[in-house]
Amino acid sequence: MLRDRLRVPEQNINSNKTLSDEEKVNIQQYITRCYGSLTTFNVLFKNKEQWFVGEKGSE
Repeated sequence: MLRDRLRVPEQNINSNKTLSDEEKVNIQQYITRCYGSLTTFNVLFKNKEQWFVGEKGSE
């Protein structure tokens, strides 16, 4: 659910016309690091189906 909620601001950033490309990239990198932080929590879950996964995990 958290990953889905991060997608909304990510879409807003991409469609924002007042931010420069550099600002968009910087904010996107921050969001990407947030996704990465979620995967470190996987050690707390015994069952793999409860793990956080990136985009590659949905394929």
